[in-house]
Amino acid sequence: MYNSVTFMSQIGIVGGSGYIGGFIARELSKKHHVRIIDIREPAWNMRGYNVFFCKCDIRAFDCVYECLKDVDVVIHAAIIQIPRINEEKRLGFEINYIGTMNVCEAVYKSSRARGFILTGSWHVFGESGLMGMIDESFGYKPDKVEDRARLYVFSKIAQEVITRYYDEMSDKVYGVVRLGTVLGEGMPEKTAASIFIEKGLKGEPLTPFKHSMYRPMLYVDIRDVVKAFEIYVDKILNGQVEKHGSSLGRVLNLVYPEPITILELAEIVKDTIIKLTNGKIIPKIEVVDQGLPSPFTEDSKYKFKVDISKTMKFLGIEKLIEPRKSIEDLVRTRLHSLHSCMNRCNQ
Repeated sequence: MYNSVTFMSQIGIVGGSGYIGGFIARELSKKHHVRIIDIREPAWNMRGYNVFFCKCDIRAFDCVYECLKDVDVVIHAAIIQIPRINEEKRLGFEINYIGTMNVCEAVYKSSRARGFILTGSWHVFGESGLMGMIDESFGYKPDKVEDRARLYVFSKIAQEVITRYYDEMSDKVYGVVRLGTVLGEGMPEKTAASIFIEKGLKGEPLTPFKHSMYRPMLYVDIRDVVKAFEIYVDKILNGQVEKHGSSLGRVLNLVYPEPITILELAEIVKDTIIKLTNGKIIPKIEVVDQGLPSPFTEDSKYKFKVDISKTMKFLGIEKLIEPRKSIEDLVRTRLHSLHSCMNRCNQ
């Protein structure tokens, strides 16, 4: 049971029209009033959800403050991502840096808001040269990523640093949940998992690149993401987040602790498609050599370990959904959609 403090509180989700923010909004709306703050309305139908939309360009502080002045907790999920951030660098700076500052400042100045949670990313650790134990104190490695990802990683680090600075100077909670690459229905089409599943179900080859096929990836299921934010929000509302010591105490790593390489991901997708189609579809894996050097070796994933014990203790849960389970659920859902579409076409 949730007590009267948490029930039907006002939750603001900045960037709530996006993939992650949208999932969080729909789930939290079951017991809270949810306000989505975004430049565009959600593509999904808000009817049937306790969700309201406030149109706002987060580069304008007055608009941000007006949309957030009467909410209890703010979740910040707005980010200009790859590839757009490389094409519109100034826009990326204004949204990712100035926008984040505006949201943090609006919470700081609000007489009602009790906390702020940033959707962070595991990419702040870098991608190559990972060694040793990775926990919340691992540090930032912005130059250990591919060139195309550098501005995105700069942005995620900057968002986190801004958040942590506000946590240090405020009596309110400013927390960070660093997410693994999120797996779930509706995930961006250009992620490796989405591309592999789409190609595989068409019977086309899965084509990991040779230079990145041994890159270790850290994943998390969208259902665990939603659960984590739900619990974090409730803890803030109930005054259960301790505010002492470094701001690192309010930072969580939400990743399934087993690294999976891009090549392994392709193999998981292939095996899952074969299993769920009873061998009717057997996609091949064809490694594509673009002639690029690789910072990864076959044993790169074994050079580090991930410790999520702090996160599990904070959330009060025993385990996260395995990426293999996430992939199986995704393939099953898309197969069901394909079969339903074929049946409608045949009627």
